[in-house]
Amino acid sequence: MNFKSDNVVGIQPAIIDAILKANVGAANSYGKDPSSDELKIKCSELFETDVAVYLTNTGTAANCLGLSALAKPYETICCHQEAHINTDECGALGLFTGGAKLVTFPGENGKIDLNALTQYIDGASLHHPHGGKPSSISISQATECGTVYKLQELQAISEFAKSRGLSLHMDGARFANSLVTLNCSPAEATWKAGVDVMTFGATKNGTMAGEAIIFFNQKYAEGFDYIHMRAGQLASKMRFFSCQFLAYLEDNRWLKNASHANTMAQKLLTLFNHHGIKAKYPVEANELFVTLSKETAEHLRSNGVGFYDWGLPGNGLYRFLTSCFTNDHDIESLRDLF
Repeated sequence: MNFKSDNVVGIQPAIIDAILKANVGAANSYGKDPSSDELKIKCSELFETDVAVYLTNTGTAANCLGLSALAKPYETICCHQEAHINTDECGALGLFTGGAKLVTFPGENGKIDLNALTQYIDGASLHHPHGGKPSSISISQATECGTVYKLQELQAISEFAKSRGLSLHMDGARFANSLVTLNCSPAEATWKAGVDVMTFGATKNGTMAGEAIIFFNQKYAEGFDYIHMRAGQLASKMRFFSCQFLAYLEDNRWLKNASHANTMAQKLLTLFNHHGIKAKYPVEANELFVTLSKETAEHLRSNGVGFYDWGLPGNGLYRFLTSCFTNDHDIESLRDLF
């Protein structure tokens, strides 16, 4: 009954098998191996357009390196105040960009408030050259509140960004979970909706490690191979990252995993609702945020249920997160504790 994170669970057997197969014999290093070449082709097929693909070992590296291609040191990146790049990446963005600054905005259910964003962007020119120059917008899909931007919302943000000469970045650590909810193609949820660069997550959804930076607008990929290397993200044995992604994408495994996690989240939501516990945000992916009494939280934890405190200490808000490994037994065992 570990609902702490989709990072705490293991690796899917098919991913382990792929790693073992890649471990046979020798292969060229630094991404010049057959698996890495095949992955570039597969990603272009998946997204229905020619893309540039760079693998990293963590989501933080993927987010911040991808954004470093969009923002100069004197520029600003706009995001929601709950965005992972703002709350959980230890200022890595400033390190990788050489000093670019995050400007954060509120917004219901983890989605950036377009009106507040517009006021900031349109007012920024008044502070030239004293204030940072806006360069890009970064959104999380799914959001840090477990909600999903609808296609119309993505397009509205994209149209605004393009009208102001800004680029659009997507933190897709849980992109698979959002795509299951949207029930559309990967292309429709990304570049067709105006996304320029995306972090394509896999670690939270069944792989061992590795995230992909996908460049849909390849003008931003110019010279990125040097940035990738300089940041220490060009793994010598890159085939062990690429083979995971190939197995992840094979037979739509990535979407099946995410669909399972989302289904488990809905079952968890039903359980909570049955006991009068309402979710703080709409449950549209695999995260639930609920308010519990201190006594209830302690009771659950003392009986082996894992979950995280969320927000300010003592506010009674907790996060429960399901994964591709969550099963009905986990849900039923939790039900027995109420």
